[in-house]
Amino acid sequence: MAIKLNVVKPTTEVEKALESGYLYKDIEFDLKLSFTDNGELYKENEKQDLAPLYDVKAVVTAIKNILTTSPGEKILNPTFGLDLRDYLFEPVSETGAFFLGKDLFDGLILQEPRIKINTVRIKVNEDEQQYDINLDISIPSLNVNNLSLKGVLNNDGYTFV
Repeated sequence: MAIKLNVVKPTTEVEKALESGYLYKDIEFDLKLSFTDNGELYKENEKQDLAPLYDVKAVVTAIKNILTTSPGEKILNPTFGLDLRDYLFEPVSETGAFFLGKDLFDGLILQEPRIKINTVRIKVNEDEQQYDINLDISIPSLNVNNLSLKGVLNNDGYTFV
């Protein structure tokens, strides 16, 4: 005996992603809710669940998560994240930029196997006491090349631009 439930219908975004055969799925970094259009006149859209991200957006969110999490913050995975705290309160220098680039390259390759890092460029901005970071990555499984992610590391932490 089979029971058919029409209550849980995927949104059009989910249907498109399923049709195109997405590989990766994640949730919004700031936990936005998604809504479903119930199709009834004069009725508000209903909250459905956390907004999903697919493929490239899911991988980028995973990278952002790694860069903004310090090891030990994630309870069930204490080695997750990069320890960028060492760079927050040290004077900005070319030597610091070299080691920061090495830590970013090694840590991202280890923790995010879906990506290939093409280049890590770090510009030292002594006037602002910050590092301007530009990561050029590829996602081979999605045939995405030369995706550029930009961010800033300063006393406030890592921020995406």
